[in-house]
Amino acid sequence: MANKSWNIDRRRMLKGVGTALALPMLEGMAFGAQRESLRNPKRRMCAIYFPYGVQMTGEDKWFPEGEGADYTFSKPLEVLKPHRNDLTILGGLSHPNGRRMNGHTTADNFLTGAYIKPDGTGQTVSLDTLASTSLGQETRYSSLVLSTDEGVGEVGRRHTTSTTLKGRPIPPMVSPLQIYTHLFGKIPPSSKRDLFRKRSLLDALMDDAKALNRNLGVQDRAKLDEYLSSVRDSEKKAIKVEEWLGTAKPKVDAASMHLDVNPIESPEVYLQTMFDLMFLALQTDSTRVITYSIGNMKGGMAESFASIVTDDKRPHHAQAHKNATGQYDAFLAKQLEYFVAKLKTAREGDSSLLDNTMVLFGSSNSKTHVNRNYPLVLAGGSNLGLKHGRYLTYTADTPLSNLHLTMLQRLGVSAKSFSDSDGILPELV
Repeated sequence: MANKSWNIDRRRMLKGVGTALALPMLEGMAFGAQRESLRNPKRRMCAIYFPYGVQMTGEDKWFPEGEGADYTFSKPLEVLKPHRNDLTILGGLSHPNGRRMNGHTTADNFLTGAYIKPDGTGQTVSLDTLASTSLGQETRYSSLVLSTDEGVGEVGRRHTTSTTLKGRPIPPMVSPLQIYTHLFGKIPPSSKRDLFRKRSLLDALMDDAKALNRNLGVQDRAKLDEYLSSVRDSEKKAIKVEEWLGTAKPKVDAASMHLDVNPIESPEVYLQTMFDLMFLALQTDSTRVITYSIGNMKGGMAESFASIVTDDKRPHHAQAHKNATGQYDAFLAKQLEYFVAKLKTAREGDSSLLDNTMVLFGSSNSKTHVNRNYPLVLAGGSNLGLKHGRYLTYTADTPLSNLHLTMLQRLGVSAKSFSDSDGILPELV
């Protein structure tokens, strides 16, 4: 059936004989809503990171054969074949600053492109945080930061790829039950009272800090300013929570979810539960920006996943160093496919949730300690102007930040540059 050329506002009233009746949902309204969803889609992004790179040689190598639209999926990526027209595989990209850093520290700049010194200084804002400053205004949560490991980790070995506007690491959530409660749990009656108390404490703290600042030296002022930036971040979050207190959280059915799963006992169930929660967060419009770190560059929970789900009983780091088979690469690709398929199945107007969501999947190594030619997949976002169905390769002098800038612009962020970018990737748009 062809789309109607006319559009009716659902709020239009039929008036006559002293009465007013709201119109029922008519076919023309649906078409009008569909056209509006195409003109102004809800723009979303997810960035999924995994450590240690991929298998680069042999029959199990990760990167495809061929180039452009005529490429052939590699063995580890075969599971993604059903989504060929919904994704792009990218090769050759890396962060120039990452090449100057230790192989175990590049996870920290995957979404920033910064040069991070051994003492941890030099970090900058991450892609997701910059996106959330624009996309996060209309949702309960500006962004969702997830990981398999608790805390922020140590300098050079962070458990999170997300940083604040000042470059500080953002602590992730790791427990499915914690994430579910955060997104969909009931708001305690005392929340409002506690929130107002927190706001008053923050106000008092800021007043004291202003008085103290007048009596400090240059270095102490800098330290105090950094501290106050954290306080301001807390204040902004408190204000946003206050604004949403009167709005009930979405109701979702968790009966089929494995919120109490043990990651070590069931890595695949754990990962798919995390992706289920990411999907629900996007579908309910609880947030439009998500990052997920599947492991980090120094041990952690996900280190053992490879030994559990493959024939090789060594942890992931050891597998990546020598004689890897590509089995774990295929396992991770399977989890990506699971997430992409869920987004693709969920309808949003006459499109899918995937059409309105960019999903970046990749590592900051080609193989362990080699900080160039990152293995990357970019899926979704066709309604945001992305063109897919190809394997695109770039020269070593093309910074990964060009991809980040492309994503930001497709998200509607008015950015002319990001980190060390020197332009966008025009082949994607």
